[in-house]
Amino acid sequence: MTTRQSQASRRTTKDWPPASVLNPGQRVKWSREVVFDFHEVCVKWIARFCDFVNTLYGYNIKPDQLGFYNMQFDPSIPLTPEQFDQAFASFARLSVGGYGDLEAHEGIKEAIEQIQKAGIRVLIWTWTPGAAEIKFDGTGAYQTGIAQRVTKDLIRKLGLPVDVDRDVRFMQPGRKKWEMAEEHIPLIVEDNPETAVAVASAAHAAILVPEHYNDSLEFRNVLRLSDRRELAPTVIDFFKKLDEAGVLL
Repeated sequence: MTTRQSQASRRTTKDWPPASVLNPGQRVKWSREVVFDFHEVCVKWIARFCDFVNTLYGYNIKPDQLGFYNMQFDPSIPLTPEQFDQAFASFARLSVGGYGDLEAHEGIKEAIEQIQKAGIRVLIWTWTPGAAEIKFDGTGAYQTGIAQRVTKDLIRKLGLPVDVDRDVRFMQPGRKKWEMAEEHIPLIVEDNPETAVAVASAAHAAILVPEHYNDSLEFRNVLRLSDRRELAPTVIDFFKKLDEAGVLL
């Protein structure tokens, strides 16, 4: 663990859970639910996708050189947004070695089980770019396509203990804070610093799993873990303190 990561963790844990969550106002009670992102929170996808992109386009992109979560906009690598979309669609369709064969992060299944045993419902909200195949019906856009089906199949294959029809939802990152506010969900687990900041800016709380592209983030209401093994106890302790404060439904 680097010094910068250690210092960031000490600074962000000072007021955790955040005051805005512990004291949400007289008319607000939080649900006993936590949202998990899917890519890099539950499954390892960046390294596998970079390998695929390098083979497809002849690049030499290394995961640890990415300075931004949205790699298609990272000026340090040659991948364009158009290439990213095309590659993701192809990656999702591979019968072997693609999206459907992604591996779970070590301990994520057990972490979800521990959180659920503590009486906390775990939801998975994710966006499937490119292969989501946005369609237009005359009134607006809606998502369909192979990536959503493959995502559900992958969750079942990995044995992640969530109900894919009830607890898995597909949405763009920018929608998460609005959905959380509407459903009174206090906490999200993310790897994307932009989404974490958006949720925190709406007076909710966000936990970041440690990745190199979020290692320097410091923001109010955001807690960056120094080790993924901290995830389950951190989430459980968060809800325990909310329970003690009397702000849970």
